[in-house]
Amino acid sequence: MAPPGVIGRTRSRTEASATAALLVATVFWGCGFTWAKSAGEAVQRAAGLPPGSSFGPVFLLAWRFLAAAAVWLLVFPASLRGWSRRGLGRALVVGVFCGGGLIVQHVGLDRTSEAVSAFLTSLTILFVPLLMVFVLRKPPPAALWAGVALAGVGVWLMTGARLRGFGAGETLGLACALLFSLYILAVNAAVKHESPWRITAAQFAIVGFLCLATCLWLPGGRANLSPARVIHILALRTVWVNLSLLTVFPTLIAFGLLTFFQPRIDPTRAALIYLAEPVFAAIYAAIAAGHRVGRLGLIGAALILVANALVEILGARQRDEPEERVVLVD
Repeated sequence: MAPPGVIGRTRSRTEASATAALLVATVFWGCGFTWAKSAGEAVQRAAGLPPGSSFGPVFLLAWRFLAAAAVWLLVFPASLRGWSRRGLGRALVVGVFCGGGLIVQHVGLDRTSEAVSAFLTSLTILFVPLLMVFVLRKPPPAALWAGVALAGVGVWLMTGARLRGFGAGETLGLACALLFSLYILAVNAAVKHESPWRITAAQFAIVGFLCLATCLWLPGGRANLSPARVIHILALRTVWVNLSLLTVFPTLIAFGLLTFFQPRIDPTRAALIYLAEPVFAAIYAAIAAGHRVGRLGLIGAALILVANALVEILGARQRDEPEERVVLVD
């Protein structure tokens, strides 16, 4: 058996590498907002739909995840082997939670402001630890609660959310946060028993087909899903360039990193890391599109980053405690 100090250092390195990998994923997700907005507007124009319609974003989600599934299966043929009935069931749960969260998020944007939607979606930082406490009976470490509180204030300031009522859009925002929270927990549970290669491939395919099926029920969906219309829309330069970026970076790489590295850390810690996504989105939008963040937004972004740094520092101290106690006994 390895000495406690060695175990602590190994665990620390594992969690540090996982944190770094998930931060890279949030960078790509943050950049993806700008690419998705540009491509979505082009899809809406080509489809003859008004700005803000749900079809464009969900259409892009469908093709970006279907393309990611095809590429993943070609590059990693190991993901085709070793499937079982239970494995398919676990992959289905992961894919449905992920796809459901993405679809509800984009449909909800039509029914509330972007700020309120962003804030409600970020409530994963609250739902994940609550689900761990009351459903899984595995409360997160005490150090994480300080980060949760600080990051919650940061999200509120950064989004500028002002709840003036609670209608369909707000309900969908909460549903999105709950689905994403369940998705985080489902990934950790599935990868304990299944290969992350298989889970990632199945997740991409399930999300893609769910989004494609949803398009049929959205305004303008049936008219724009014939093979000729799909080819016409995807052939537009603004669409295929941004769709390619979305497929490679926020989908293949980011979700691949999530599936492989998220199970190595506490789910609440992962939810806290993911709150850095709007920070990187704001930075990229400022550089690429000239969108500036106000003073309160900058303060909120700083609080989110401070919350993550605080949790890392406190977590490192807690991991070092067993080693220090061993030294004292000697």
